[in-house]
Amino acid sequence: MIVRTTFIDRACHWTVVICFFLVALSGISFFFPTLQWLTETFGTPQMGRILHPFFGC
Repeated sequence: MIVRTTFIDRACHWTVVICFFLVALSGISFFFPTLQWLTETFGTPQMGRILHPFFGC
């Protein structure tokens, strides 16, 4: 097996991917009121608004 990247590089990449999808899902639920159920996956709408900036860090 040829290893092209180190474990640290792969872990960093997948952390960024997960953070991107969390920010995208929480942001799109704020933009489109019909997708309110996405906000409820993070708890209350207020909790989603609090967590949204931290998902992007």
